[in-house]
Amino acid sequence: MDLERDYRPFLAIGIVSLICMLTVTLGGISVAGVWMDAMYPIFFLFAVSGFSISWIRWKRLDEKS
Repeated sequence: MDLERDYRPFLAIGIVSLICMLTVTLGGISVAGVWMDAMYPIFFLFAVSGFSISWIRWKRLDEKS
């Protein structure tokens, strides 16, 4: 596994964080709980960074091959 060219772990982190964000947004405190509501900014940060890093690495992989 080449960490410089592998984008899948970052894509997985982005997807999981997006699912957590959607749970908090659509369900609210009654479904997600208070602690997930408090973690919403961190989920947003992880989702954006995970998708951004995976996109950059995927584009770099696509350009070299």
